[in-house]
Amino acid sequence: MTLIPYHQAKEIIEKEIGLYRSNTEQLPEMKFEREGETTKISFDVLSHADWYKLIISITEVLEKVTLSGSSRYTILSNERINITLSDFGKKSFGLRTKPIYERFKHIGEGLTSQDVEAIITAYKVGNSLKRESSPKEKLSQLGVRIYEADQNLSWDHLAGYEAAKQEIKDTIILPLLNKDLYEKITQGTRKYHESNRAKAVLFEGPPGTGKTTTARIIGREVEVPLIYVPVESIVSKWYGESEQRLAEIFDASAELGNSLLFLDEIDALGLSRDQKVHEATRRVLSVLLRKIDGFETNDKTMLIGATNRKDDLDPALLSRFDVSISFPYPTVVERSAIFANYAKHLYASDFETLAKHSESLSGRNIKDICEHAERRWASRIIKGEALEELPSLMSYMASLKMKKEK
Repeated sequence: MTLIPYHQAKEIIEKEIGLYRSNTEQLPEMKFEREGETTKISFDVLSHADWYKLIISITEVLEKVTLSGSSRYTILSNERINITLSDFGKKSFGLRTKPIYERFKHIGEGLTSQDVEAIITAYKVGNSLKRESSPKEKLSQLGVRIYEADQNLSWDHLAGYEAAKQEIKDTIILPLLNKDLYEKITQGTRKYHESNRAKAVLFEGPPGTGKTTTARIIGREVEVPLIYVPVESIVSKWYGESEQRLAEIFDASAELGNSLLFLDEIDALGLSRDQKVHEATRRVLSVLLRKIDGFETNDKTMLIGATNRKDDLDPALLSRFDVSISFPYPTVVERSAIFANYAKHLYASDFETLAKHSESLSGRNIKDICEHAERRWASRIIKGEALEELPSLMSYMASLKMKKEK
């Protein structure tokens, strides 16, 4: 192992960082300290720095690095150095060398060329002066999808669920559209003023029963974007990264302002702590609870969680939701209405027949069946096997049978 003496390593780093800082006075200074044979190097990091990129930039340079820490700090360590990336109100980088031995013999002090490269790279990545991303750009970079209010989307796109629709209008849409009225009522009724509008709502029910579509319709009704957060945009294999990404999503949503924050498959983030869950899941849940508690209800802002495993959610998480709305499998009448949305050329009696044979299927299942029937019918026309332009009832029944046999 070849070591670069402390003073020589310091000179190399200061020269490189000096060139990087020469065009601006905004960048923080790098601090060097010596304690016996231990070297300490530290610097602040810009608030908009990408923590994930910073960690990757270091691990790509250094060998045999282990990671540990929490949602507030990450420690990267190998046999030579400890690097601490902390975020306690201000982001910072701190490096501390260890005494180096070979075959139990102390071989001196200093830094390797890898250590020097890692320090310089971390400074440049952590203090990049690239333009601050807009909230929408930040969310997009985090794998979040933003649905703008779609004027072509209405309640007609969601057949059935009349009771759920009415509850949504009463507890979500009307309060979002009439904030002043609701505030006025609480001022007249409560000794200590607090909002009576729902801050967080839980949609629970099997997959494909209209939870996401409903959230998009609410966005259209109140004319705000829907921030759709799939669970895969949060979960990461890197230590502490899942909590960091979740916090960044909440922060970027707050910057965006009026919007609906939709956390899909929230059960993946908030399983009951009574179950045997991984420590990483506990840390994510802790951040989620803290962020929900601090969630600001602006004029048109709300958090919506979706799950098909309500009974598995942690009680503390469940208690954060002001309202829970159920989306069960559609009834026979509702299934008939859904078939009418996707096969309007059939007769009312045909819808009833299809509905009777599609028990325990979701709205998404029914849509898939209708699309399958359309594709098979188009194939038959191309092959000269069908004379009619549109699929027959028997074609839909065949696709329904194939779906149920899978």
